[in-house]
Amino acid sequence: MKKVLLFSVLMIFTISLIGQSNFSGLYSYSFKPNGNPPETEKARGPNGQLVLLKMEGNLYRFWLDVTVGWPNYNVGETDGTVTFVNDTASFDNTFEDAEHPCILRFKKDGNTIRINSESTSFNCGFGNGVNADGEYTLLKDQPVFDNTWLENEYKQSPVATIKVNTANIYQDENCLHPFTPRKYFAKMTRLLSIAETKSTIYTEYIPSPGKFIWGWIKKTDVTITAAK
Repeated sequence: MKKVLLFSVLMIFTISLIGQSNFSGLYSYSFKPNGNPPETEKARGPNGQLVLLKMEGNLYRFWLDVTVGWPNYNVGETDGTVTFVNDTASFDNTFEDAEHPCILRFKKDGNTIRINSESTSFNCGFGNGVNADGEYTLLKDQPVFDNTWLENEYKQSPVATIKVNTANIYQDENCLHPFTPRKYFAKMTRLLSIAETKSTIYTEYIPSPGKFIWGWIKKTDVTITAAK
């Protein structure tokens, strides 16, 4: 679904270590359509979905999907990383040299996350009249967040297979800054090539629910095949 975000900024990002609960999960809202929709569209009103997955410390990966529903069905999709300080976080895509900044403010309150935007739908790449504002409630029935779920998010991403015994994972796109302690993938592990430079790829990997591995790998360590 997603636009690709580069994560080189993470290597220099200072993560606040203020204690907090794990906010990971699927949050959503939905409303009935305005006006008088036909019977087949009465359940297709404004709705939004927010997925948060903890990366490390207070740093989270998020995916956001919103739509105005009937009758226009305009949609908006964005994703990125946010760092929660206590119960608040901000997303600002200007670090990616975005021509039109998209700024979103997150506020956690119990089982709800409220998003307030400081941008137009155009700035965030959303459809006309779409914005991220709203209260997203943690669903009681949660999907399983694993590699199958992740692959569905990145259906068009090429697949990278580790061809060396161990492939080190780095925090930056130039593969100069490894993690401490060291992180690596074993030979024959299949990964998603979500973003790439001339000599490296960025990947995300969920070996089991609750685990989230991310980082950059040298292209010399992998064999890349096109998405099916």
